[in-house]
Amino acid sequence: MEESETKILTIKENHWPFLSGSVIKYIGLALMVMDHLHQMFSAQGIPDWFSWFGRPVATLFLFLCAEGFYYTRSKKRYILHILAGFLFMTAANMLLSRLMPLETVVLTNNIFGTLLMAVYYMWMIDIFRKGIREKKTGPIFLAAGGMLLPFAVSMAMIAAINAENRLAVILLLFLPNPITVEGGFVLVFMGILFYLLRNWRLAQAAVILAVSILTWFGGQEAQWLMVAAIIPVLLYNGQRGRGNKYFFYIFYPAHIYLFYIIAWLIR
Repeated sequence: MEESETKILTIKENHWPFLSGSVIKYIGLALMVMDHLHQMFSAQGIPDWFSWFGRPVATLFLFLCAEGFYYTRSKKRYILHILAGFLFMTAANMLLSRLMPLETVVLTNNIFGTLLMAVYYMWMIDIFRKGIREKKTGPIFLAAGGMLLPFAVSMAMIAAINAENRLAVILLLFLPNPITVEGGFVLVFMGILFYLLRNWRLAQAAVILAVSILTWFGGQEAQWLMVAAIIPVLLYNGQRGRGNKYFFYIFYPAHIYLFYIIAWLIR
């Protein structure tokens, strides 16, 4: 489908499009700060309902990732940026947890892993589509093998845990896989669906609703509140908007580690 056709379809499905990607990103960041305030300072009295604000955040960032990956000029660079964020936060989480242990907080925050897994599968889908389009078996087999690779890493992680091989577990933590990423494969799969359905905004909203219902029946506390992400998704106007594209890469780890250090100092 040509880009002009995509824009026409999007506008027809979305009657009130006025939120750019940047605005949705800043909405997500603000909600995320509320959530992390509760995570880091619950012992100091921050109420549980602060965490409710963070439930739609991962969904919004996965949605924006699907859009960003589609439009980026360099898909490899896009993936490498997220990979760099993932590796940095994996190492920083381990280091801070060791140097500044905090009994009330388990520092495992790293949404980069979830985004990386989702974008990785988007990349494999593109390779698979290219193989089908050009009628070449090489890209098809490459994409199929690439799709199975994260699950192989997951199996290795399970084996290392069962064998109580601490070194292997640590090494495998630096390889993103469906087991250890935030939200697990459910969120990764949702990001994949956002990419496959990016020309159909109402279908993307239906995915959010379906996952929210599943989490409700699954008893995952307030996670069903991710359904609120439907509102900005339906109001997305298909435009990137103004803003520094690297702001998220800096702000996300910076505010988490700032909150954590403050919580450690006043524990």
